[in-house]
Amino acid sequence: MKFINRCVVTLKPRAPFIDWAKGLGTDLPEDWSLEGGSYLLDEQETEEGLEATVVNYARDMMENELSAWEEDPGRWPQQRDADALRSWFDVHVSVAGFDLGTESLMRADLSDLEVM
Repeated sequence: MKFINRCVVTLKPRAPFIDWAKGLGTDLPEDWSLEGGSYLLDEQETEEGLEATVVNYARDMMENELSAWEEDPGRWPQQRDADALRSWFDVHVSVAGFDLGTESLMRADLSDLEVM
């Protein structure tokens, strides 16, 4: 097991996100508990610093979640700030991360990856 020097933010869809996704006319999961992403943020010394970091990256996290379901930003909600993130997702912050994987970590910009 390896410690990683990152905080982990996990997002789980709430009713507003699920309702928005239902309106897209795409295939939807039966079990929404398996949906949502995890985001690694720099370690923070204080709760205030952690909160400020989450607020700073709220738009990026929300837009990443939305883009997984709809590529056209014109179909995304207008409000994509920290308040919207907390309204649309359960936001759980862990102050430590641990890597239990046996394979090497891969780091790549999303724009460099081929997406299905």
